[in-house]
Amino acid sequence: MIPRTENTRSHRVFVPMFGLAVLICSLVTVAPAVAIDCQVAALSALGVSNMTITSATDVPAAAPNPQYCDVKGTVATSGEGAGPNSAGFEAMLPVNWNGKFIFNGVGGLAGTLTSSANLVDQALFLARGYATAITDTGHVSTDLTWEITSPGEPNTPKVVDYFFRAVHEVTLATKLLVKDYYHTTTIAHSYFDGCSNGGKMGLIEATRFPNDYDGIIAGSPWLDPVGTSLWSLKNMKALLDAYIPLPLFATVGAAITKQCDAADGVVDGLIQNPAKCAFNPDALVPETLTQKQADALKLIMKPVTDEKGNLVYPGSSVSNLGQVNSSPRGPVSQLDTPAADPTSAHPWGGAMPPGNWNLATGILLALGYYDPGVDLNNAIETNGVIKPAALKLVYDRLATDIPDDPPRFGTFFSQGGKLLMYHGYDDLIISPYSSIWFYEDLAEKNGGYEKLEGHARLFMVPGMLHCNGGSGPNAFDTLSALEKWVEKGIAPDAITATHSTSNVVDRSMPLCKFPEQARYKGSGDVKDSSNWSCPQNDQSLLASGPNGNQAGVGANSRGSARMSARSTPKRGN
Repeated sequence: MIPRTENTRSHRVFVPMFGLAVLICSLVTVAPAVAIDCQVAALSALGVSNMTITSATDVPAAAPNPQYCDVKGTVATSGEGAGPNSAGFEAMLPVNWNGKFIFNGVGGLAGTLTSSANLVDQALFLARGYATAITDTGHVSTDLTWEITSPGEPNTPKVVDYFFRAVHEVTLATKLLVKDYYHTTTIAHSYFDGCSNGGKMGLIEATRFPNDYDGIIAGSPWLDPVGTSLWSLKNMKALLDAYIPLPLFATVGAAITKQCDAADGVVDGLIQNPAKCAFNPDALVPETLTQKQADALKLIMKPVTDEKGNLVYPGSSVSNLGQVNSSPRGPVSQLDTPAADPTSAHPWGGAMPPGNWNLATGILLALGYYDPGVDLNNAIETNGVIKPAALKLVYDRLATDIPDDPPRFGTFFSQGGKLLMYHGYDDLIISPYSSIWFYEDLAEKNGGYEKLEGHARLFMVPGMLHCNGGSGPNAFDTLSALEKWVEKGIAPDAITATHSTSNVVDRSMPLCKFPEQARYKGSGDVKDSSNWSCPQNDQSLLASGPNGNQAGVGANSRGSARMSARSTPKRGN
């Protein structure tokens, strides 16, 4: 393991409270008026270990962003039980540096320098003077077989870099670049911001390298890539077996809203706690659905299990069943017609498969079996029940890529690290209930919700799809919330979210810290956040009805069966 060169928290540990503000101010103003030249030669001359600078572009100011130096290059990676590799990176160094650093997570299977951070946050990074960094994690997305050297043989250096090594080593290298560029020895605060795979990256940093970041924003986190992929596979196969035409999804969605909308006390087109719903697809048979189609929806709502019935991964939120979204269910053009050969290894023939099918292929086959040629459609599961050999193989080989292990967050928390999570209840790519499972387990390991809230807070977002979008308020500022929490000790009890149509805000409401549920005051515009509140010590989001119980999140699911299924495959017991 590469030794740490800096511990940003050590500057705060023994400082008296009356001197904290003075110290923070002094740290924030460490940047000189003029940094070094934004040129490859000047940056290379800094001599950051293992770093190669390939380009440096002086980008002029363009509101709201200041002038900044856009640096690209590579960082040589090594160690952690794998051979050498090289990870691409990009750093943005503003002229108005605020003394702080923020790292961007990337989505999917990485391979790009495209940030997955909260969109509202991204717009603030440079405008607030943050030095930023990002990495492709050691491979490029155009290399379709980066995970393997040949069928059955993993490309271990690239796999280990993707799992965790590249983020850590690029973090260390770009922090040194930032300090050398601004002629300082100190970075006041370091933050991580990412969604989906980017959220997972931040969580892995917290468990493996707890000194790297003071605060982490993990949106819609890919807590269990194996379980998520098995869930996606189950859901895709359900729709292969019983094709549902595109227009029917809207009809199903309307029926779900009619059934569940009032459960939170106000009819406003928004389902705040889909677990409390009691929607039965059979009610739409035969007027809207065939029995086979209704059974497919019920299978999508069910969790993934092993052959003994132990829960491996939670089912789907009922509030997303009616959502029309091209990524998980396939390109819109394909939703108009069923798959060419539903029972074959390649159900869509030569056409592009749905996004969730591709993710399952990348995780289960390329990183699990090390062989994309395995028959994904027939070799692993049947109706959500996973074959024992497949379950053991994929969990054993991907254990390093799974941050869903609450005890491992202890060091990060004990050193003052703050974790801010959010997840959309209508997520079609990662079950929102996976974040609830994780947070409940985290609370159990940390003395209950009240004690956990000193270290970590989860905000569930009604009506939001994966990371953003959807019918509910889905735009919100998590960066400011994290800054106030880390730098001023003001923890976020609520975060205001907005929804826009054609760039015009048409709704706002507070997102409450889990398990609190936003409450309408009973009068005034229901679409105005000022008419809502977050009741203190409320636990309404823990309430579960038939649909929550079906998905594996009800109170009767928190027993040994669930805990056994979640611990045994992942930890190799």
